Amino acid sequence: MILLRRRMHALVSAYTELGRFSGAVLVARGERVLFSKGYGLASHEHRVPNTPATAFRIGSQTKTFTAIAILQLQERGSLRVHDPIERHLPGYPRGDRITLHHLLTNTSGIPDYVTTESFTRVMGAPHTRRQLIDEFKDRPPLFEPGERMSYSNSGWVLLGEVIERLSGLTYGQYLRRHLFTPLAMHHTGLDDGRQLVKDQARGYISADGRITPTPYLDNSNQDAAGALHSTVEDLHRGNRGRHRLLHPDSLAQLVKAHVEADGTAYGYGCAVSPGRFESAGGTIGFVSISTRYESDDLFVSVLSNIENAAFTDIERGLAAIARSEPYELPSRRVFVTIDPAVFDRHVGRYTMRYAGRTSTMDITREGDRLMAEVHGLAKTELRPMSESRYFARMKGEVELDFHPSGTATLNWAGRDVTAERVDPKTHI
Repeated sequence: MILLRRRMHALVSAYTELGRFSGAVLVARGERVLFSKGYGLASHEHRVPNTPATAFRIGSQTKTFTAIAILQLQERGSLRVHDPIERHLPGYPRGDRITLHHLLTNTSGIPDYVTTESFTRVMGAPHTRRQLIDEFKDRPPLFEPGERMSYSNSGWVLLGEVIERLSGLTYGQYLRRHLFTPLAMHHTGLDDGRQLVKDQARGYISADGRITPTPYLDNSNQDAAGALHSTVEDLHRGNRGRHRLLHPDSLAQLVKAHVEADGTAYGYGCAVSPGRFESAGGTIGFVSISTRYESDDLFVSVLSNIENAAFTDIERGLAAIARSEPYELPSRRVFVTIDPAVFDRHVGRYTMRYAGRTSTMDITREGDRLMAEVHGLAKTELRPMSESRYFARMKGEVELDFHPSGTATLNWAGRDVTAERVDPKTHI
């Protein structure tokens, strides 16, 4: 056990020393915690260290809890997941064709409000749920409901509204009463932005060894799609206690592979594969992942307050150590200086499909720097490792290769993504 902990600490420390991680990790087998430790600072301004009890925003891990709440309401007879949403949200456009199941599986065709060009400009201002819904409800659908998958935070905002209308409680009150309190998840909840959360980390971005605070994101803009905060210890309690929240058939429905996109299968608010259940999230200033390996009852949680941390690499490395599988320590990347005129070959607008998401990426040249802006994320520099290969930090680490054909391939936080240039220089 001591050797196991030393290896895990050496792995996470190596990423921390390279500026590629700050946060907390936990590895457990069943109830037994094998390793739990904080790294880096929760607040650089006040020099407060991260610990396993530090609360981090968990982004889209929120969706798993939203899905559990919907399944609880189904068990109580308040709804059925195959109900058309007009039954619970009268007057919503095309509500007779869109079901709750479509929202839970991102197959509704409703455009995602987070990936619009305007989101980062308005995210610092508070919005009501009604304002969020009004922003996307009349947009043209991407496709017919159930036709395919396209990741949409908008659908999860609608699910939050359904939970409130059927329960008579606010979304935060419902989760507190029916999920978090029963499982003693006392450090998990909904930050409304008007009160301080004890031991909560501040969000940062890492660049060239410098840690910089990220722009303010008012939590009302994330709602039931991504507004929760939690700790690695609480998420372990949640993992162990799911069977106390849902009946076995509902649990099976939660982790069933309902839909597949770009080689990844999805349940309700989670990614699933044989013997593996993963809930991951990314938001301004934070990234996170919690994974359960069924065959050996292993649970790994990685929460970071650096939004471009190598969180998936750390999770996989910790799991490999726990399972006596091969793993590698991280190495320092080597960057090169090239003629900025080379950047002009890569400038343009690209479309990307990955993990059920459809996104737009603008590549621009700003003097002697090549920049990338994925809609919904902050603009970041692409640092050259060669004339065609670049590195960036945006919601995890990205290595990007440009090809003469006008396409680009990315390894984004461990996922392979293809981007196609659709507009060489317009809009740039």
